[in-house]
Amino acid sequence: MRKTANFEHALIDGAMLGTDEEAIEMGYYLLRNEGFFVGPSAALNVCGAVKLARKLGPGHTIVTILCDTGERYRTKMYNPEWLKEKDLVPKAQGRSLDFLK
Repeated sequence: MRKTANFEHALIDGAMLGTDEEAIEMGYYLLRNEGFFVGPSAALNVCGAVKLARKLGPGHTIVTILCDTGERYRTKMYNPEWLKEKDLVPKAQGRSLDFLK
């Protein structure tokens, strides 16, 4: 797990891993289903929240932060040519979260 300097002395009790594919899929999922235009960091935060909710099961409250918008990612994450070049074109449709591993 990569730990940045601002977390050097923090007590971390766990982490969730996410892939580029999951971040892209979640970004498009949130835009399509919730109207949230987020960047990859916020999308990965939501991926982690969903994974944690699945792990903990019903009856728990999960909170995350949408820490960036998609505005700065129009030329990458929200650019069809860039996505195709990187083989990251989103494939998921509708409300399914099956793209999360």
